Amino acid sequence: MEKITLQELVARVERGENVEVVDYEGNLVVVDKVKGVVKGDFSQEDLSELKKRKPRGKPTKEQLALAAEIAKLLAEARQRFKIVYGPKEVTIRVGSGFIRVTEDDVRLAGYSGLEEAPLPLIIDTLRKYGEVKLLKPLK
Repeated sequence: MEKITLQELVARVERGENVEVVDYEGNLVVVDKVKGVVKGDFSQEDLSELKKRKPRGKPTKEQLALAAEIAKLLAEARQRFKIVYGPKEVTIRVGSGFIRVTEDDVRLAGYSGLEEAPLPLIIDTLRKYGEVKLLKPLK
């Protein structure tokens, strides 16, 4: 674990480094090495909807810029979150669910609605990127 500034956190995210924010101490952000995104209690149908694509390559510049903006908003609100990069996609685990940013759209899984925290903090930013799809949570 290490303590970094908000600016360093945003810079790491813009460079495409996987990062997990585990805590905050004063003006510093406590980050740890990422161990992957745990999907939690989601149906196979929801997970298969997230996994439909098998692209190659790195996240796009637009995805990196979006992830950096989301990281800044979440850190300013002192939220714990994790960002993991995949080929042409970014996965952000925050709150009770996670956000998958693909080339075409943004998919939200594990949230009961767009008003569930921390989505109101970031929903406008996500909508600027593209269509936002809310996948239904398990009942």
